[in-house]
Amino acid sequence: MAESKRDSIIDRFQQHRRVRPAAPAYYEKVGATWVPATWEEFIEQVHAAARAMIALGVQPGSVVCMLGFNRPEWVIGQLAAMMAGGVGAGIYATNSPPEVEYILNHSEAPIVILENEAQWLKVKQVRDRLTHLRAAVLMRGTKIDDPLAHTWEDFLKCADETPEAELDARIRAIDMEQLASLIYTSGTTGPPKAVMLSHSNLAATARTGQELFKLTPNEVLLSYLPLSHIAEQMFTVHTAATVGYPVYYAE
Repeated sequence: MAESKRDSIIDRFQQHRRVRPAAPAYYEKVGATWVPATWEEFIEQVHAAARAMIALGVQPGSVVCMLGFNRPEWVIGQLAAMMAGGVGAGIYATNSPPEVEYILNHSEAPIVILENEAQWLKVKQVRDRLTHLRAAVLMRGTKIDDPLAHTWEDFLKCADETPEAELDARIRAIDMEQLASLIYTSGTTGPPKAVMLSHSNLAATARTGQELFKLTPNEVLLSYLPLSHIAEQMFTVHTAATVGYPVYYAE
């Protein structure tokens, strides 16, 4: 019997380069204008971020955390972590510095992607206790003068240190049963608990979401609920990668 073809979120995501390269993958507001990025551009952005993560020390199984409101960089970080064989994990944008410290230490994340200076200050406040953190990457539009902090543009330049062939090998090595995402609970009754989701789990749930709502590439989604919550993440990240519809990121 022939071996069945792997069907991960990363496999589905990359197929849009072939199926709909020039179609819009997401829109973000720049000034008064909604500016699109094509699937070709989106996939290139995720590839570059994944190679940069490898250059900064992300190993298979390493966790990359995202802390901030819904933005393309948040989703690029999630998909890039998975693509590099690692794990994406969101931190609620409203979490306090001690809560951020707990999740970064619990996950042993070498990289955290931050929305702005306000989120950076939370990390800065507890940085001496973050023994695993190697880089804080700022989303576009924020620059911090600190050795730990990288602008988004400088972060992507790190991709040059990782050959495409190394990333290709990481992608080929993805096993459907390996960990792909950690969803941290809000921690209202104690320290946040990390829900462990495999590539298989995400792929099956995304396909169910597609079938349940009869989703097609002609749909349009507005991303506005916290991406650290699995419901928003499922439709902004994993079902979008499965179906190929564009996502608008709320202001």
